Amino acid sequence: MSGFDGAINRIKTIANNLYVGLESGVIHRDPHIVLFGAWMGAKFADNSRFLYQYLEKNKSKLGLKRVIWVTRSSEVESMLKNMGYECYLCGTKESKYWHLKSGVHIVCNVTNRQGHEADIDIQYSWGAKKIQLWHGVGMKSVGAIANEHVSVGRNGGVWQRIKSVRFLNMLMSEGGWGEAYFLTTSPVKLKTCRAIAACSEQSMFISSYPRNCECVELLETEKKVIEQLHAYRGAIIYLPTFRKDYGSYTHPLDDTQIREFLERNDYVWIEKPHSAATYRYNGSTLKNIICLDSTFDINVLYPYVNAVISDYSSAVFDAVYRKIPVIMYTPDIERFKNGNIGLTFDIEKDCGAVIAETIPMVVEMLTEIKDDLFYSKKERTEFYKKYYKEFWNGTAASYSQIWTDMKKKAQIQ
Repeated sequence: MSGFDGAINRIKTIANNLYVGLESGVIHRDPHIVLFGAWMGAKFADNSRFLYQYLEKNKSKLGLKRVIWVTRSSEVESMLKNMGYECYLCGTKESKYWHLKSGVHIVCNVTNRQGHEADIDIQYSWGAKKIQLWHGVGMKSVGAIANEHVSVGRNGGVWQRIKSVRFLNMLMSEGGWGEAYFLTTSPVKLKTCRAIAACSEQSMFISSYPRNCECVELLETEKKVIEQLHAYRGAIIYLPTFRKDYGSYTHPLDDTQIREFLERNDYVWIEKPHSAATYRYNGSTLKNIICLDSTFDINVLYPYVNAVISDYSSAVFDAVYRKIPVIMYTPDIERFKNGNIGLTFDIEKDCGAVIAETIPMVVEMLTEIKDDLFYSKKERTEFYKKYYKEFWNGTAASYSQIWTDMKKKAQIQ
């Protein structure tokens, strides 16, 4: 995009924000109506889903009139309506009205439309209190600090100086989402998350993730998977993040050692691809394998698994929070950290206690987990202690405290 085209788009964004401000002023935004969305409108999942269900169940006690979910999926809309939840399809007249009427907009992933959809119809958010329940406390350099983003020379220039002013950054972002109130989980992570969001420190606040609380209500598909797990002695969940380059990546189940471990010990392998991943493993013909759809909310499964295997995903630190043994399987670590995504810190130095770069190392660690020896190594207990404090602020998640923290930061009535 040329500088001229960029300037025209920013002028259009400002004009739309001002128009929406007038439109929502006529309708009168209501601070007691809260609107939610998640994962580009495709899923009912993650931090947004967990908080939504809590607020919906307790809306009378909390003084809320309506708690609304919006989606781009007709399947999600139908499912939620059948469960008794209020849900609308983005793009409909009803959805637009409630976008303009609700005083609080909450998402957990995408707040722009740069080659993809946003979690909600962000163009109708100006004038609402906007809260970003970011979906990952992790190590990937996503957003504004991804290698591919930094490499284009985004620093410096008039535009960056303008964006450094909070109100102007808000005005020039669609719906004002450039300065949404951004949840992070600790002082250590605040700096990284602020860089990811490219927002001011005033927009950041520290609390816990709703998904670390107990789920209020399971979906029927989730109940069925959990029932399947009860048929096995143990369960391992594999949650690889997305990659732009799979040239150095080897799937664990391509090695017979992992498959033999599963069958020999009556363990089930649960796998869910990242929504942004282009790679899909076809394990439907293998024994002891459950392949989940990319829309499945894996947060509901953590209480039922014996181990988490991941790589550069925030799933690693979700496991730390829940004190579940975790293995970081990183066969392509050099290619990943130097590629167009990158890492936020030196994981080889800081996470060595749980890293396995080869399949024999993975099998060795799985055996330790099976034999209850995983935490017998001091460096692992120190790893868990360190990151429970640094990433999770040493705090147990509580819905009531999270909602209190949000209301205070965003000055929600």
